[in-house]
Amino acid sequence: MPAAGGWFICNVVSAGPDENGNVLVRLTDSGGTFQARWFNAVATAKREMLATALATMTSGFKVDAELVSTDEYSQLNRLYIRSN
Repeated sequence: MPAAGGWFICNVVSAGPDENGNVLVRLTDSGGTFQARWFNAVATAKREMLATALATMTSGFKVDAELVSTDEYSQLNRLYIRSN
């Protein structure tokens, strides 16, 4: 059974496209639920999520991430930069 998803405040560890055209974002939850796990950006917003992830890494801010599950490679539905 998949681990519960929901909203998490995270640090973006890395992000980029894979060989199949997907965008993967590696996140660490600030609350300690998971560390350095890859999540698959929803296809309809993958370019925007990649831009958001890269901007977050550059700025040092955290993100609000809405995940289907905290299992690695589960779907990342929303990603918003938050001010510190």
